Amino acid sequence: MATHKSLVIHNLMEEAVLRIVDDLCEEDEASESPMYCTSAECRMDAACFVLNRIPQRYVSSQRGQAHTELALAQDAQFFADMVALAHEGLRRVSTVRRSFYGEEHTYVRSVTGPHFYLPTIKGRLFDGTTFELISDVEIQLLQNGRLVTMIDSRWQNPYPIVVNTAGTYLFWPEPVPAEREGIDGSFEYEIRVESTWYEPFRHFFAVARTSVDQIPDALETGGERRLPDLYLVPTFD
Repeated sequence: MATHKSLVIHNLMEEAVLRIVDDLCEEDEASESPMYCTSAECRMDAACFVLNRIPQRYVSSQRGQAHTELALAQDAQFFADMVALAHEGLRRVSTVRRSFYGEEHTYVRSVTGPHFYLPTIKGRLFDGTTFELISDVEIQLLQNGRLVTMIDSRWQNPYPIVVNTAGTYLFWPEPVPAEREGIDGSFEYEIRVESTWYEPFRHFFAVARTSVDQIPDALETGGERRLPDLYLVPTFD
């Protein structure tokens, strides 16, 4: 869900996909021979798998939502495709279990009271001489010289940049408690890279946020903050 002044834009597919995934997981749990991992982590990963492979349906009014929901309800093939994708997503996350599955996480939906909900922070790293995307380095997100705590253990800090995601980094800081709703705050961060192959690198930026009492959507918190492309200078012996 995104907002712009008084306008609220909502992606109906998020709710539809989450319902389908939840229904499939409940059916699987009730069966004599369960096939899938049905934890909260697996469900969310499966939902993301589906959402990244279907057209998005955005609405900004009740009338638009009613028309779109009716159209979706009448599109049996599209519904069948979503169910098939949900099965595929659950099969994949059940087959390739990640290290954080089964751990306790702090989810946004469990946060109560006024908080500053921070955006995902993303960007790209380039070699300053070849202008190619960089891999095999670690990038840190710091605040006051300390590593920033992520929203849960599925988000890493330091973040390792590997070959199959060359150059791209992602962070999602945990929500910060606030005294009350409606407070304006500014959060100063540092991107730091230390590698034997590149000169030490630091980039500073700030994020402005207003505290709110609760977050309206489990898949959306503080939006996205995209940083400018960053260039590292190789070391020369």
